[in-house]
Amino acid sequence: MKAEVVSVRYRIPLTEGQAQKLRRTWPNGDPFYPYEKMERYLEPLLVEDLNWHHYSGNYLYFTVYGDDIEATLADAMKVFEARLAMLEGKKP
Repeated sequence: MKAEVVSVRYRIPLTEGQAQKLRRTWPNGDPFYPYEKMERYLEPLLVEDLNWHHYSGNYLYFTVYGDDIEATLADAMKVFEARLAMLEGKKP
């Protein structure tokens, strides 16, 4: 019997400003920046299980799946870098 790695969980440290902006909510309590929004930017990459809520600390957690985890991670990091920079008002 042989086990294979098919997914890896990662985390990216967030600045306080990034964390606050990701956690903003509308007056009705709905997230201003829902997970689904970031997932759309990541399509068609095999990245799921995004988490940046207050209980996760100042980190963005995510899981990378597939046969080429390293390449998928590299592509996902480009998306995260661009989107997190935009949250801080920087151009990607």
